[in-house]
Amino acid sequence: MTQTNILVVEDRADWQDIVCSTILAEGYGAKAVFSYEEAMKAMQENKFDMAIIDPVLDIENRFNRDGLGVLQKISEAQPKTPIVVITGSLTHDIKTSLEHLCPGAPVLFKESWNALEFVSLMHQLMGEQGEAKNQSPKMDAFQKTASASTLLDSTINYPRVLLVENNDSWQEIVAGVLGETGYFWRIARSAQEALQELEKESFHVVVLDLKLQQNSLPLRSNEGWLLLDHFVETYPKVKIIVLSGRATPNDVAYLLTHYPVVRFIEKQHFTAQALQEALAQATQVPELRIQTFGQFRLWRNGHALEMWEVPEAETVIKLLLTRRVRDGRAVAADELMARLWPNSDESSGRKKLLPIINVARHTLEPDVEPKDSNFILRSANGYLFYLHERVNWDVMAFREHLKIGQQLAQEERWAEATVKLEIGQSMYRGDFLTADRAIDWANDVRREIAAEFCNLMVELADAYAAQGQYTQAIKACETTLRKDPLLEKVYRRLMHFYYCQGDKAQALKVYRNCIKLFEELFGESPTPATRQLYQAISNNEPIDCHGIS
Repeated sequence: MTQTNILVVEDRADWQDIVCSTILAEGYGAKAVFSYEEAMKAMQENKFDMAIIDPVLDIENRFNRDGLGVLQKISEAQPKTPIVVITGSLTHDIKTSLEHLCPGAPVLFKESWNALEFVSLMHQLMGEQGEAKNQSPKMDAFQKTASASTLLDSTINYPRVLLVENNDSWQEIVAGVLGETGYFWRIARSAQEALQELEKESFHVVVLDLKLQQNSLPLRSNEGWLLLDHFVETYPKVKIIVLSGRATPNDVAYLLTHYPVVRFIEKQHFTAQALQEALAQATQVPELRIQTFGQFRLWRNGHALEMWEVPEAETVIKLLLTRRVRDGRAVAADELMARLWPNSDESSGRKKLLPIINVARHTLEPDVEPKDSNFILRSANGYLFYLHERVNWDVMAFREHLKIGQQLAQEERWAEATVKLEIGQSMYRGDFLTADRAIDWANDVRREIAAEFCNLMVELADAYAAQGQYTQAIKACETTLRKDPLLEKVYRRLMHFYYCQGDKAQALKVYRNCIKLFEELFGESPTPATRQLYQAISNNEPIDCHGIS
C-alpha cells in the first residue's frame, strides 16, 4: 500500500519536530519545509495527501502571510486535499482569508496543542477511524481515540489516561474498563515507553503497575516504583492510580502515606467499579460558585478565593463572564489585550496575555496544568468561559428561575410560579458587577440584566395579585420602580392593585405621580391604557381584579 504523505509548512524547527514526530508515529510520511519557496518546490516533486500549514512563515515579521499563499496554491491546484491550519494566533485578517480560501479548514492553536486532537483530526480528514498505528496488534480492539463529535467541540478537554502495564492480560482487563469511560487512553509496557508517550502528549491520569519487571527484587526497587518517583518529581499534577499484585501491607502503607496517589487497587481484588470510581475521583472537576450580582466573589469547592495573585487575572474572568452573559461568544485575544492594557502595543500585549490567562486558569484549578483547564478554554475565535456542570453561577440560576416562573405563570400555576420567582428575586443581590461601574465593557450587560430583574418583579407582582395577595404585589411593584422609575406598566399595576385592595385614594395618587413624571421628563401624558384605568377608578367603575392590563 502506498504510504500517505503529509506536507508540513512551518518556519519553526521545534514545531516541525512536534508535528512531524506525531505524523510519523501514526505511520504516515512527513515532508517539512520552512518557506513558501520550499513548499512550491516540494509540491512540484511530490504528491501530498494532506497539508499542515502555519499562515505566518517568518516569526520576525508580523506581516508575513506566506503560509496563506501556500494554502491558496493547494486550494487552486488540489482543491480536495485536506488542510489543517496550525497557528500561534488567529488575527482578523488571517481568519477572513481562511474563510475565503479554505472555508471549514480546522484551526489548531499552538498554545493549546493537543496531540490527541491532532491525531484524531488527521484520521478523520483521511477518512479513517483513528486507530493508533503504534500499538501492539493485540490491543488494536481496545485502543480508543477522540471521535468526530469530539472534534466538533475540540476546545473542551477530555480526560487522558496512560496505562503503564507489562502484562498482556491485565492490559486487556484495564483497557476493557477504559473503553467504557469515554476517556482517551494510551498503553505503555515499560517505564521507557511511558516516558516516550509523555513526550508526545500530556495525560491527566496514570494507571501504574508498580512492578513492570519479572524479578525478585523488593517492590520499591522495581521499574514501576522508580517510575512513580519520577512522576511525583517531574509531573506533580498528574494523578496516579496504583495497580499492583505484589505489594505487601507495608508497601501499601508506605505508598499511601508518602505518595500523593489517588487510589491503590490490589489486582487480586480488582473490580471494574473500583477502577471507574478511582478514575472519576482523579478527574473530578472542582465545583465553582460564582457571584456577579453585587460584589464579585468566587468559591472553589466551598472555599472563597479572597486574594488574586495578579489583578488582571480576575479582570480576565470578569471579561469572559460578561461576554458569556450576553451572547456566549468567545472574547478575541486582541480584545482582551485592548481591555487589559489599552496603552500597550500589540507585541507586548501578546507576550503578557497567555501568562495572565494561565494565572486565571491556575486560580480556578490549581491541581491541573493551565492548558488542561476545564473552565477557561481556547477556541478558534478567542477565549471563552465554559459553563461546566460543576459551575453554579448566580446570573444563570437567576435566569433559569425567571424562565421557569414565566412558564408556570402562563399555565396559571400561580403558587408554584411565586416560589420560583421569589428565589430568583433573592439571588439579585445588586447590579451585575456593581464594583466595576467605572468600566465601560460591563455597562450594557448590567442594564440588560437589570431589565430582566424588573421583568421578574412584574411577573412576581402578577402572581401575588392572582392569588389575592395585593400587599405583596404592591411591594413588588415598588421594588421594580426603585430599579426603573419609567416603567409605565408598573404604575398601571400599582393603580390596579391599590383599587382592588380598596384604597382608591392611593390608586389615584399613583396616577398623579406617574403623569407628573412623564410630563416633566417627556412632555407627554401616559398612554391611553393608563388614562382609561384612571377614569375607571375615578368613576368607581368595577375592574377585573383577576386580570392585569
